[in-house]
Amino acid sequence: MIPRWTSILATTIGLAILHAAVFFFPGHLISGPNTLVLFAANMYVAYCLWIIGKTGRPADKGLFAVGYLLLFLLVLVILGREALFILLIILYSSVFRVPLLFGVFIAFVLAYVLFQPYAFETFVPMSLGWVVFWQVRKSGASAFLQASLAVGLIGLGVLLLPLMHLLSLDSPKTMWFVIGRSDVQRAIWVSLLSSSMATVIVAFFGIPLAYALSRSQFRGRHIVEAIIDLPILIPQSVVGIALLVILGPGSPIGKFLEQSGLGVSGRFAGIVVAQVFVAFPFLIKTAQTAFEGVPSHLEDVSRTLGASAGRTFLRISLPLASRGVFAGLILSWSRAISEFGALILFASNPQTAPVLAHTEFLHAGISEARPIAVVLLLVCLWVFVMLQFGRSLLPGSWRTKAES
Repeated sequence: MIPRWTSILATTIGLAILHAAVFFFPGHLISGPNTLVLFAANMYVAYCLWIIGKTGRPADKGLFAVGYLLLFLLVLVILGREALFILLIILYSSVFRVPLLFGVFIAFVLAYVLFQPYAFETFVPMSLGWVVFWQVRKSGASAFLQASLAVGLIGLGVLLLPLMHLLSLDSPKTMWFVIGRSDVQRAIWVSLLSSSMATVIVAFFGIPLAYALSRSQFRGRHIVEAIIDLPILIPQSVVGIALLVILGPGSPIGKFLEQSGLGVSGRFAGIVVAQVFVAFPFLIKTAQTAFEGVPSHLEDVSRTLGASAGRTFLRISLPLASRGVFAGLILSWSRAISEFGALILFASNPQTAPVLAHTEFLHAGISEARPIAVVLLLVCLWVFVMLQFGRSLLPGSWRTKAES
């Protein structure tokens, strides 16, 4: 669509007079070269406003003008950022009619204009949160559901802020130097290996227990489930002291293990033991819920066709609950690799990545500990993303298949 030439001429003359007045305004609100660029940008803004008037609601033109005025006052008058103002009004005019992009634009303005020096850390959560909120709103969700989602996303964004800020502090050159350090590589491998072994042990004992709890009713079941939750409630330092008391060199069991050459305190095995203790509940609770979602009549049909209880579990129950079980394994692995409090007391050697970051902080301060923390965070995020991708390849739950 192209407006009539008379409208173009009138708009051009009007904008030329306005920009001349701005240029000669006392105090030089905008410099000479930028005045010409701003004039060209405002010609584009005027064209977009004309399109909005033709295709949008009557109130859209007023909203567009209010938004432009706010940008003018905030960026040009208050902050004095001429080039940024020109860029923003061009973007503003381009995305005004596209709600998804317009929300991302608002997040960009808030982050890079108001929330400095935390621009990147705030822009990413706000833009991602808006994309999620926009999809839910577009689906026709109720106003209460939209409000609930908005409140939750704000809280989630606040939680992500420290991590985003941590990731933005160090340069790639610094990170590459830290990754090349032998002690950092050793600590990361110890963390990955020990947490993986702990997860395997948790799976060996936890999956059968979760299945048994989901399929049986007995007196005292709630007590058993409460005991499973204890490692979540107990402080990490208490866990370390408890393990040290029972498995340390001064305890009867610890002395026997030391004499047998199987000591665990201060060794790699001790790291795995501590990680198993803290990670155990996360798998059981998640896997139990997943098994409870598998209808028992499917197992009964399998049994009537001649399959044994074990074969039914392996061929029916476990595959249908695999996504939930795998989610529990991810949570257990994440909890194991992040363990610190129990390890620093019970098995501080060989050092895991969290223990190494703490040691560097005590010896050299935050500047040396921060890159190690960022490397550990990136490794954990990479493994977590890979595990989530693997979980998406597993067969869906019975309820999901039934609904589809």
